[in-house]
Amino acid sequence: MGNGNLVFEIFSVAAALAIIAMLFLANYRSREPLAQEVVTSRGYALRRYWFWLVFAVAVASFALTVPYFPYPRAGASANAKHFSVVAQQYDFAVSGVIPRDVPVIFDVTSKDVNHGFGIYGPNGAIVGQVQAMPGYVNHLPMTFTVAGHYTIRCLEYCGIAHAAMQGGFEVR
Repeated sequence: MGNGNLVFEIFSVAAALAIIAMLFLANYRSREPLAQEVVTSRGYALRRYWFWLVFAVAVASFALTVPYFPYPRAGASANAKHFSVVAQQYDFAVSGVIPRDVPVIFDVTSKDVNHGFGIYGPNGAIVGQVQAMPGYVNHLPMTFTVAGHYTIRCLEYCGIAHAAMQGGFEVR
């Protein structure tokens, strides 16, 4: 079973339980009409319990699925090789060759507006991302274990040609 399937199954069970609870509450009625004060009091109590139930389910769902997030733990090595990346409409300036199996750190900034610096591996899956902001340098530690061409795409709308903004580099 893949990680995505587990997350989907947990979400599906939680959604089904929430729908069942809502259908029960929508169809529940007492035999005699109740006074407004009683309805209001019960309504506030029910709303309070419903809030805490939804909150507990959300926290439990997050706790159960966070280990399956697709992002590896990044750690910067003291002897990592630094590569400067400068984003600008509509290009990324980065070295053409990155060493394989060597810790590297991308020092990412922007000349003009905010950009998203997203790295996609040879298989098309995203392997890392960070914001590129003018006047600030973000550091993205990475270690590439697969050789090939990596594509860089802007992940934040930055202007009219945003969709065409991409770059790339080789890992050898």
